Amino acid sequence: MLSLKYIYSIIFISLSAWIIYGYFTTTEIIQNQKEYAHIINISGKQRMLSQKTALIAKLYYETKKTKLKNHLTDLYTTMMQDHSEIINNHLNSEKSASIYYHAPYNLNREINNYLYLISRFLEQEDKETLNKIEASSFSLLPKINTAVYIFEKESNEKTSKLMAREFLILIGTLLTLIFEAVFIVIPAIKISSRKDSELHRLIDERTHELEELSITDQLTSLYNRRKIDKILHSEIEQAKRYHHSFSLILIDIDYFKKVNDTYGHQTGDDVLQDISLLFLSHIRKSDLVGRWGGEEFLIISLEKDSEKVFQFAEKLRLLIESHSFKKTGQLTCSFGIAHFQQEDTLESLLERTDNALYGAKAAGRNCVIAR
Repeated sequence: MLSLKYIYSIIFISLSAWIIYGYFTTTEIIQNQKEYAHIINISGKQRMLSQKTALIAKLYYETKKTKLKNHLTDLYTTMMQDHSEIINNHLNSEKSASIYYHAPYNLNREINNYLYLISRFLEQEDKETLNKIEASSFSLLPKINTAVYIFEKESNEKTSKLMAREFLILIGTLLTLIFEAVFIVIPAIKISSRKDSELHRLIDERTHELEELSITDQLTSLYNRRKIDKILHSEIEQAKRYHHSFSLILIDIDYFKKVNDTYGHQTGDDVLQDISLLFLSHIRKSDLVGRWGGEEFLIISLEKDSEKVFQFAEKLRLLIESHSFKKTGQLTCSFGIAHFQQEDTLESLLERTDNALYGAKAAGRNCVIAR
């Protein structure tokens, strides 16, 4: 699976590429507009100068004022410089170059000829040259207008292309985001979510296992004393609240120490497991059984009739007595029973149950005593 850092890196790099590309495209659009604005401005000024120089030349011819001649000289210089800039720097397309160098416009030749006439008029100040200037100025006007129009058209076309490219960049960015969302981010989130779910499931399972371990006796798989204590507290509280009764049956394997000493602790463990299985297979679903400690077991019986509880304990005693255990053969158990009374506490109930068990042992073992 792709790590989140790797996914974020892919998204960052791809978006950065689109943004950088978009930035340079926008910069190119701005630069293009500035460049063509400058060209159009110069061409428009050429158009104005072609008319103004003819007018100033005529006024100077009529008045012979030095100020007008100086002004005409300045206009001539400006027009020549602007024309030189266009020729050297701004004829970037075939169409604009054809206007300046090819028929029917041949604007470069026309403007140079016009500038030559102005220069000659400044030297000779004659009527013939003035007439040629006026005629040339009249013919230049539509040609320069055409040049301005072409420059404007080229500017618009190039700007449109750049804006179309910018639009494609935007679409590309959006498609990249959608692609990354559909094929990278969402699958990664789903995988991460599945892994989180699996992790939570494993945690829940492990937690359940730990809970089971904390309440289960590892040898017999019965409830351990900790769990039985908790259940007893709850049962006593319920019995006092709703005024019902229950019974405890405490069971001890007779002469169990002798089993361990004679056959070993493994055989003793086998006996504990066998007796646990006998209890589990014969108690009622509503009853609970747990290992109280060592060779002792405790059954919580919800049967209200004390006589039936006694009969049930006697049945278990006979079942164990008649069972043939591996290696040890016949074994017996002693049973002590105590019935819950409303004034009982957990300690008093357990004490009476213990006393009943001790009574069974004192009576010779392998019997049931109730208190």
